Amino acid sequence: MKKILIKLLLILISIIITVTLCEVFIRIFYDNLKNYNLEMWRYAVELKKPLSNNKLPFHHYSNSSGNYYGVNITTNSFGFRDREISVNKSDSTNRILFIGDSFTLGWGLPFDSIYSKVLEKKLNYSKTNYEVINTGIGNYNSIMEVELFKLKGLEFKPNIVILMYFVNDVEPVPKVSKLESSFIRNSYLFAFLFDKIQKIGVLMNEDNNWKSYYSKLYSNENESALIQNKESLFELINICKQEHINLIFVSIPELHEIKEYPLSIATKYIENIALEKNIRFIDLLDYLHKYEPESLWISQEDVHANAKANFIIANIIYDKLIEWELIH
Repeated sequence: MKKILIKLLLILISIIITVTLCEVFIRIFYDNLKNYNLEMWRYAVELKKPLSNNKLPFHHYSNSSGNYYGVNITTNSFGFRDREISVNKSDSTNRILFIGDSFTLGWGLPFDSIYSKVLEKKLNYSKTNYEVINTGIGNYNSIMEVELFKLKGLEFKPNIVILMYFVNDVEPVPKVSKLESSFIRNSYLFAFLFDKIQKIGVLMNEDNNWKSYYSKLYSNENESALIQNKESLFELINICKQEHINLIFVSIPELHEIKEYPLSIATKYIENIALEKNIRFIDLLDYLHKYEPESLWISQEDVHANAKANFIIANIIYDKLIEWELIH
């Protein structure tokens, strides 16, 4: 028994040493190993703080900064990727507030290239006194976006709120235990292995791809999350009506395939809610499908909207605001 225990102890020590060495190696050579998934993980670890809110499990740290996927992301005192903005506004100031996920955050883009800032510049060139506030946070879904709007966005008293809806916004709100969160947030090795396992899984199973995953989000398998998502959107609609805020829903297409779009079920989902509640709606696919998909991507591995796509999106929204006579 003593020999067995010694052997087990030696095996355990060997495992600990091996894991530690791998962790050190990955940290040292991270710049040569990093990719989209690893940078998204590092952004989550360094720039997001966990919260004890079932509908809002994390939020950006205030007044923080980091370089992720080649660009700087800096937050203001409210935890938004935006310049410092006072809650109070003058009577002559018009405010447009964007809520959304990493597309709205401007993942992979310099601050001045994200569509909220492009729109703000365009508005103040041809109009006057417009503030466009960006509250986008990576890995948010609609439930979390609405909760953040209630907690922080509403106090800015926006004249217009624009919900930027992406196909995965019906995902369930993530739940991570404290032990799991601590390990995930501190281990580069975990992030590296998770990335590799994920990619191997896609290669081994053709059905385990982005189309299959996003489609399942709108099936009965995800019924509970769909119900909660719709309830949150209804809540946002009711708040905006009570506060006399003009609300717009904008559907962002998945940019892998926009010529023959395979995820119309997601577009129909958010469009039907807009129609049911008489909310203004923009389907960006109507405008983006004429472009080559790759010309709109951040990189070959990352199909977030690049600077060109953000410029196009800002102009589409600007034209719609003019058409609907919401800006003057």
